[in-house]
Amino acid sequence: GYSGGGLMIKCEHPQYKTRPKYICKESDGCSERKNPGVQDEWMENGDVSLYDDTRAGVLMVFFRELKAADAGTYRCGVNVSHYTESFTELQLNVKHDAKYPKRVTESAHLGEEVNITCQIPEEHKVHFCKEDDNHICQNISSSK
Repeated sequence: GYSGGGLMIKCEHPQYKTRPKYICKESDGCSERKNPGVQDEWMENGDVSLYDDTRAGVLMVFFRELKAADAGTYRCGVNVSHYTESFTELQLNVKHDAKYPKRVTESAHLGEEVNITCQIPEEHKVHFCKEDDNHICQNISSSK
């Protein structure tokens, strides 16, 4: 991801749909495990929002504004029992690129059309989304 931008991570554990899921950073020994605390609704936990989807067995983790300090190795896991857990390790890299703005603001009056232009590197996939009341970017469309 790029500093200042948003990033959605989906951690899939379909075999443990209803078990509590978490994400933690390995550099701090996974001492602070971020968990939504509730299932099937978005919850804010520090600088991230989390959604434990029990229908799909997926933990969605949304970083609102990436910082260099967010980079590192994470464990995205599920508590299987008091003694056992299953996790996937992932590496998060945060790049800085000043020539690609993270926010574009356009205004229009009700009923008018508005054109939004985004400057992004050609090799990246584009997501156009609308931020909801929970600061989660709900996908509207994607393209290659």
